Amino acid sequence: MKNELCIFDKKNHTFVIAEAGSNWKIGTYQEDLKMAKKLIVAAAEAGADAVKFQTFRANTVYAHNAGKVTLHDKKTVVDINELFENLSMKYEMIEKLAKLCKENNIMFMSTPFSIEDAKKIEPYVKIHKIASFEINHIKLLEYLASTKKPILISTGASNYEEIDFMIDFMEKNNSGKIGLLQCTSNYPCDIEKLNLSTIPTLKNRYNLPIGFSDHSIDPIVGPITAVGFGARVIEKHFTMDKTLSGPDHFFAVNPDELKMMISMIRNSDKSKGSNIKKILEEEKELRKFATRSIQAIKDIKKGDILEESKNFSILRPGKQKRGAEARALNEIEGKLAIHEIKMGEGILLEDCSD
Repeated sequence: MKNELCIFDKKNHTFVIAEAGSNWKIGTYQEDLKMAKKLIVAAAEAGADAVKFQTFRANTVYAHNAGKVTLHDKKTVVDINELFENLSMKYEMIEKLAKLCKENNIMFMSTPFSIEDAKKIEPYVKIHKIASFEINHIKLLEYLASTKKPILISTGASNYEEIDFMIDFMEKNNSGKIGLLQCTSNYPCDIEKLNLSTIPTLKNRYNLPIGFSDHSIDPIVGPITAVGFGARVIEKHFTMDKTLSGPDHFFAVNPDELKMMISMIRNSDKSKGSNIKKILEEEKELRKFATRSIQAIKDIKKGDILEESKNFSILRPGKQKRGAEARALNEIEGKLAIHEIKMGEGILLEDCSD
């Protein structure tokens, strides 16, 4: 797989996707368009890098007469084909939303569920996204690979065998850069089931940028923990109103929570620093003051034998002259002072001889 730097694996900038999903759908076409635009503006104001919708047609997702499902309220039963038909975005809306994203300096994204869907969004996206349950959709994968654009792939409800096959398939089809998202396909997902420790495991196994698609209700715990594990991407569902009808509103974050989440992520980004352990400029003054060194604990005359605990010890020097590093203890022990050393002063190797 190509190793060039991609927009979603910048070292100290977590790529945040505000997942609008189907939360734009509230009524008539004009009402839907207005809500979708509100979501774009809210995502931009919150500081997200991208806002993502979903592009699908019911007849290319589920089989005919696929059955009924019970929604989160445990009461409402809906036909899955009808639900997807109702939530499908008209293709004509895509260009309008992409244009508004550009005006608000936020990236437009949309998850396609068929080749036709992918072709409709292709002119407007810089990054493609594949939903968890499409990870084995080889015709869609093949088309998206042909675009050579970066592709983010969610891995909910999948195992290594399936991910291995998908990555091998994309490599054989010369795809653009791939990123994987740890995901638990449960809505909402309990904190205990996020399984975020798989992020470094996936990174080590595939040597790809890894992120996290979060379906939990909490706006902070999952995303910040994921960043701590090395996530390069955070995807989170959001809505203008959690009480709206629809399958994704109730577990999504609201605009204020989204803004708080992104602020926390940006602070987390700042805390990463480099991967090199070194003495920082900000540490040097206190290091000189407080790190232990070899200091005289009484006045020492020229010719005195230097003995630990009798005339010197390993102490923090404070504003005294700093002595040799504590690790030089055995090189100083038993030697002779070549000049007077005042109580409290540091003892250096050049202050003594055999």
